[in-house]
Amino acid sequence: MPSKTATPSIRILPETVANKIAAGEVVERPGSVVKELVENALDAQATRIIVRLVAAGRRTIEVIDNGHGMSEQDALLSIERHATSKIRKSEDLDDIRTMGFRGEALASIAAVSRFELLSRREKDDSATRIRVEGGILRDVSEAAGPVGTRVTVSRLYFNTPARAKFLKGIATELSQCVDIVQRHALAHEGVGFQLLHNEKLLLDIPDHASLRERIALIWGLTFLRDMVDFQGEHGGFRLHGLIGTPALTRSHRSHQFFFLNRRPVVNRSLQYGFEEGYRGLLTIGRYPVGIVMVETHPRLVDVNVHPTKREIRFRDDRGIREALRELVRARMEELQVPEALPTPEPARPGAEKAGPLPAAPPPKPQTVEAPPTATPSTPESSEKPSPPPERVRLESDEGFFERHESPQQTVFPGSGEFDVVEVEPEAVYRPVESMANDLPIQLFDTYLLVPEEDRLLIIDQHALHERLNYDMLRQDLEENDYESQQLAVPLLVDVPPSHAKLLDSNLKVFKRLGIEIESFGGNTYQITAICHLYEESKVPDIVFRVLDTLAQGDLFDREDFMSDLLRLATEACRASIKAGDRLSPEERRSLLDGFRRLRPPYTCPHGRPIITELTQFQMEKSFRRRQ
Repeated sequence: MPSKTATPSIRILPETVANKIAAGEVVERPGSVVKELVENALDAQATRIIVRLVAAGRRTIEVIDNGHGMSEQDALLSIERHATSKIRKSEDLDDIRTMGFRGEALASIAAVSRFELLSRREKDDSATRIRVEGGILRDVSEAAGPVGTRVTVSRLYFNTPARAKFLKGIATELSQCVDIVQRHALAHEGVGFQLLHNEKLLLDIPDHASLRERIALIWGLTFLRDMVDFQGEHGGFRLHGLIGTPALTRSHRSHQFFFLNRRPVVNRSLQYGFEEGYRGLLTIGRYPVGIVMVETHPRLVDVNVHPTKREIRFRDDRGIREALRELVRARMEELQVPEALPTPEPARPGAEKAGPLPAAPPPKPQTVEAPPTATPSTPESSEKPSPPPERVRLESDEGFFERHESPQQTVFPGSGEFDVVEVEPEAVYRPVESMANDLPIQLFDTYLLVPEEDRLLIIDQHALHERLNYDMLRQDLEENDYESQQLAVPLLVDVPPSHAKLLDSNLKVFKRLGIEIESFGGNTYQITAICHLYEESKVPDIVFRVLDTLAQGDLFDREDFMSDLLRLATEACRASIKAGDRLSPEERRSLLDGFRRLRPPYTCPHGRPIITELTQFQMEKSFRRRQ
């Protein structure tokens, strides 16, 4: 029988341990510290916030504001868990109008760092200084200081080295910090922001700057040129902001910013509604850009669903999604600028033989030119009675086609026998001599058809050409004697502050991709040389896309990260064949020759299949020749 005086297995955790556990939820990385401190400054009604970082915040994070400051008693309470000036009773959780409210941030930060707080109110003669080390209060004293608060966090995770090992590199962590400051700078007009890294000014936004001016200061005037404003109200929600035209897209969602009552948030309904507004306007794999502000009564939203306060939940998710979708769609329709949408490339030589495309999609014989007698269009011919079905022989690039016209049936010529198949009253084409010179047939200006003895091979021309370009680029860049093509006039690119440090530390990576870049001063860089396979006009966009990918921070954990970057770089290659491009016989034959040299797997650089097949057995089963 167990003793009644046995030591209990359940016990209350020491305060220092509890604070470290809480810090694991709130303080994920240096950017988390920046976020919490900036939000506290905003809640203190600051109109000027300065963020100083050393080693991307791993060594030092300092946030200085000119807010209303704190007394000594409030300063001491602020580093206690669950201490807040913003909540009095549980009902207040349904009416939150501040950035912070949990009362965990400062206590969690102080638990895993060397922490110093200096704060002074306007009516006080001196400021209060508090020093905490690893969650242990070391000193409280009076000091000289301006009105406002300065929080200095040094040696983050010094007492939890296991957590420090999970931090990314300097460039990645800095990119996260810059992104957080940028988001708050976009949301809070009337507040000035400065961001310095290793004493170098990365961002300087005056308090009087408008939203448009803030976008220009962060991403440049070129970015702003393709953005338009929008606004509207629906179901208790007011939505407004700036959104990109279909000409301004990114390869991921990093440039989609959503704010609820000026709080940067993440919400699937907002994301889906925003992207649905662009449905049919963007190519696959591209995402729209926008800054969307949502204003509503706090009771219609639950902001207390995540420790970092970033994710939110709307009471009417469907309503906000539909409202945003309709507003974005209506704004895009108002633009009425066809030049902003992707336009097909001009027809290649030889395409002038094609007649106008039919209104309906079924037949598209662009490569076929019918003799005048085969397409009666004169008034005299329309008065004559309809002639009996007639076999018309038409010549094209592929050889000859036989067209059988009949409103009820079409006869497919086979090897001496004819099968009657009921079809719709439209022309049907069947190649007769196209395999005589081993030339693939182009279908829908997108696919190449290669008949074989017992199957039909169907090749995606765009996926195949992407793979051929990828293999050629990789082989060329791997050669030791590779030489860049020097540009007569360097290409200038303005890099956002969040990516400037990232670019500086990855110049060798870009050189391995065949793009040589040099600093031009500030956040401007010049592209001086490129691989001879690249199309010059496409290179700047690839630079930004590679930087966005590098900013994710996960590539360097894999050995094949250069392959991922090469897949992006392939899109800058010259003469990339797209779906919808009409190809000459020589181009079709060249693509087929390139396919024969490929080695498995038969996929494009992005993993899409290049080829599929339709076997004789499948055809016979479709026509019920087999069970």
